Amino acid sequence: MGTVGQPATSPIWFCIRQRGIAKRAGWIDYPDLYDLPARIGADGESTVEVCVTERSRSVPPDQVSRVFCNRARGVIGLEIAYRGETVRLTPTRMVASNLRFGRAFERFRRERDLSASEFKAHRRLGAFAARQFLLTNDGWAGATELYRGSTLVAPLPSDEEDRAADLAEGIARWMLGNLSPEGGLPYKYWPSRGEVAPSDNAIRRFLATLALARFAKLRGDAEMAGAARRNLHFNLRRYFQNIGGGRGAIVEPTGAKLGAAALAALCILESPARREFATELKLLTAGVNSLADEELGFRTFFFPAERDGENWNFYSGEALLFWAEAARRGIDGAPTLERCVATLERCGERHRQARNPAFVPWHAQAGASLFAQTGRREVADYVFEMSDWLLPMQQWDGLDPDLRGRFHDPRHPEYGPPHAASTGAYLEGLADALALACSLGDEARAAAYERTIERGLRSLRQLQFRGPHDTFYISKKKRVMGALRTEAYDNAVRVDSAAHALAAAEKLLRQRRTQPVGSRT
Repeated sequence: MGTVGQPATSPIWFCIRQRGIAKRAGWIDYPDLYDLPARIGADGESTVEVCVTERSRSVPPDQVSRVFCNRARGVIGLEIAYRGETVRLTPTRMVASNLRFGRAFERFRRERDLSASEFKAHRRLGAFAARQFLLTNDGWAGATELYRGSTLVAPLPSDEEDRAADLAEGIARWMLGNLSPEGGLPYKYWPSRGEVAPSDNAIRRFLATLALARFAKLRGDAEMAGAARRNLHFNLRRYFQNIGGGRGAIVEPTGAKLGAAALAALCILESPARREFATELKLLTAGVNSLADEELGFRTFFFPAERDGENWNFYSGEALLFWAEAARRGIDGAPTLERCVATLERCGERHRQARNPAFVPWHAQAGASLFAQTGRREVADYVFEMSDWLLPMQQWDGLDPDLRGRFHDPRHPEYGPPHAASTGAYLEGLADALALACSLGDEARAAAYERTIERGLRSLRQLQFRGPHDTFYISKKKRVMGALRTEAYDNAVRVDSAAHALAAAEKLLRQRRTQPVGSRT
């Protein structure tokens, strides 16, 4: 294309937006870019989204899934031709509507009432590159180049930048701004639609309660602490049930999970208003204890029975972390430290037989708590063993610039797709592993953990809605500002993505007060 302001040599797509809402969009052939705002009638109150097309190529049928993969969404444009009709979808348009390639194909087919076989037999597909720009009231003089509909976060922070603090402050503002009068937070939100999703998950809601309460304590912020307490009360009122036999559980339509009971109990345990929820804590503690298993470490469901064993990698660690913290505080029903360590070892043996990254962050946090209470070196070594195994799963070299720092192993699809919540959870465990390595004088390991955390913070800040340049297509900006996208190519907001990231950032900020571990994290 050349430099901005030079005559373009390819078609340009534009979308005029006001307060995030698309007012007019279309294609223009070969205008001078400086004249574009005037040509399309954009006034000073509008934001203009621009894609300047570059290279284009046809995509043969045997390459469709490889070319139109998730990683390409928001980077390349899609051209669908059927008989005499052609539709071109630019990268920013797909980002703004959170449109997957497969859904774009399906939408094209259904709008024309074509059968799947007929469409596949006669369609012609193409892909094209496009430079992306955002124009505000300064026109091209103030144009901002985007990558996948956002501005890029640099690989390394500047000297003035504090990514942990910036991440935490943004998430906390989002939580406070989205807390309902009754104390609830939205579980999932669709920014492109401006709608709250109907799905729900109690564990992820309690994660947010815990993270917000911890950050409020770190900040000494009474307003934030009050919000966390209201949120805890809301979640307990919504999900807590006495299930009999002196036990309590967190009950959802799909059943009652060990992990939910453990996290709810941990929220109460750490709450300044613990006495207010003494009955719930007593019953939840008994509930978690009732699912302890001499062979497995823990069973994972109160009910239904047929789901018992699911999500063991997550729930066993959540339960063990609650146990470790209950032992630290010496509450009624807390297990002995000996039993906690024995259970950690039992779970570790099972993990080694079928390793899974989901196991690592929760058990690393539990191990760090148990080491602080016992000083047993084998516990610290196990935290290091798990954390070291996780490090190669972080992606960096050879990756799109906005994806660097996430955790994903494409060789093991069973580990799941990359996700903001996963990156945040891994950083939670690694923050504890870093503090442990520093306390034991393991400088080489601490340096490795610190670099991984720094890169992970880059990834999370990239996913965070940070300002006008990544919310230009969102009409209800207050609903998303400070929250995290699921991935760079999926703008859905989930409360656990925010919760894990806030919890990790809070740990890093708290560690600085007692044991500085570096200037970059």
